[in-house]
Amino acid sequence: MTDHVAVIGAGFAGLCMAIRLTRAGVTSFTVYEKAEELGGVWRDNTYPGAGCDVPSHLYSYSFAPREDWSRAYPLQPELLRYLRDCADAHGVRPRIRFGTEIVAASYDEAKSARATASPPSTAARSRAAR
Repeated sequence: MTDHVAVIGAGFAGLCMAIRLTRAGVTSFTVYEKAEELGGVWRDNTYPGAGCDVPSHLYSYSFAPREDWSRAYPLQPELLRYLRDCADAHGVRPRIRFGTEIVAASYDEAKSARATASPPSTAARSRAAR
């Protein structure tokens, strides 16, 4: 498999990259996520009171502002819901390969490409960003 761009992780940053690539018209990319759901730390950290210490209007994508945050410093469930809503609204969920952990990456200078190895039976190639 050859991807133009490989994005590692479907947390806040990875989803942002996927959405920005989509908005830029780039269609040849895959987001690799080791878990079975998107969300990164907001998926993983579910302890009582888990939330953001940055005001919600700052801790959201500039291209996807949200006016109806329930509080100034949102809690984990609301942040996770925001990420899921953004992924769905921008159509990037189908580009996420869930259950795929990237365990190694190597660079082929002659081809300007990275080969990313995930579970033993799968591997992917992507062009290196410059």
